[in-house]
Amino acid sequence: MKQFSVFLLILVLCGCSSAPPTGQQIYLLNIDAPHSSPGGKNIKQLVVVEKILLAEYLKRPNLVMQVDGNQLYYSDIDLWAENLQTDVHKTLTAWLNDRAKHTRFVAYNSPEARLDLKHLVVSIEHFMPTDQGTVVSNGQYWWVENSKMDNPTSQNSFSYESALTQKGYSHSVSQLAQQLAQLSTQIIKDVE
Repeated sequence: MKQFSVFLLILVLCGCSSAPPTGQQIYLLNIDAPHSSPGGKNIKQLVVVEKILLAEYLKRPNLVMQVDGNQLYYSDIDLWAENLQTDVHKTLTAWLNDRAKHTRFVAYNSPEARLDLKHLVVSIEHFMPTDQGTVVSNGQYWWVENSKMDNPTSQNSFSYESALTQKGYSHSVSQLAQQLAQLSTQIIKDVE
């Protein structure tokens, strides 16, 4: 009985000394986005930012990485904190409002969103790190006026690539957020 108790004690101590299993890592895209209020600006126009259109493969909670050119890897433990479509929308809208001088951007589900305003539609086709040490995002955006959602007034493309200087998804997510800041600058140049 004494030997059994010693054996049981050793098992318990070994179980306590082993490292805990690796848990999930949760990432929020808009953590560094500005939190500026639109007050105090000389607002000349209001623009509605429509729901972000994402490629189907990006509509999962898993972070994705492009490997071997055309193959995708979905991480089982690295996840978005919220729906990527929502997170991109919040981040982009925050950057747009921070950088615009004469335009205020409102969300499609805001009480201020009206059909008679100018609407911005953004479609993202790629938004991920690659096994080549880069982060890529590209797609298109277009303007729609006077509720004619099927008749865009202008269409523009965007494509950004950033080198990764650190390993891990955390740095990749920061780079993706910066690419949305770059996109906001491009959009502001078109609208103001």
